[in-house]
Amino acid sequence: MISKPRVSDSLDILYELKDFLEYNDEIKDCIIQDDVLNDTKLDEFIISNCKIKNVSFVGSSLPRADFSDVVFENCDFTGVNFEKSTFKRISFINCKLAGTILTGSYIDNVSFTDAVQNGIDFDNSSLMNVEFIRCSLKSSSFSNITFKNLDFSDCDMEETNFSNTSMNGLDLRTCNISGLITYAKDIKGVILTSEQSLAFIKLLGITIID
Repeated sequence: MISKPRVSDSLDILYELKDFLEYNDEIKDCIIQDDVLNDTKLDEFIISNCKIKNVSFVGSSLPRADFSDVVFENCDFTGVNFEKSTFKRISFINCKLAGTILTGSYIDNVSFTDAVQNGIDFDNSSLMNVEFIRCSLKSSSFSNITFKNLDFSDCDMEETNFSNTSMNGLDLRTCNISGLITYAKDIKGVILTSEQSLAFIKLLGITIID
């Protein structure tokens, strides 16, 4: 069970986000909407108890950021660098995260719904209680991650990379996994349909001749 963001019912609206961040490195207890924060560089950026809608962060560098109890809706994080960041109780709804970098991050109780995440990079991250629902994850990377309660539902995972990640317990039956990248040593315990399993036979060095 994913814990949802604990966002207050009573929040103030924050205007002119970019101007606010010239003097502050923390945003909390507010609503932000219809704003642009592209190509911004902030280190150890903090957001908590917020609702953020229709905001663009394209190309920004936000390493070591700390997010807790935030709902992002219709936001664009294309190409954003979130390296070594922390996400706790976050919802991403209909967001763009293509090419987003989350390497070495801690991601706890986070849901991605109807998100475009092609080329997103989760390498060397910890994903605890994380769900992907109807997401596009083409050419994304989950290499060398640790996880608990990781769920994929109706996702396009074509050419997704799981190398050096144990897939034990992952249920991919509702997903497109054509071209998925992994090693034979890591596929024990993965849950697939009979049709999907044929793609994994080559990893075991088995040849089928009818």
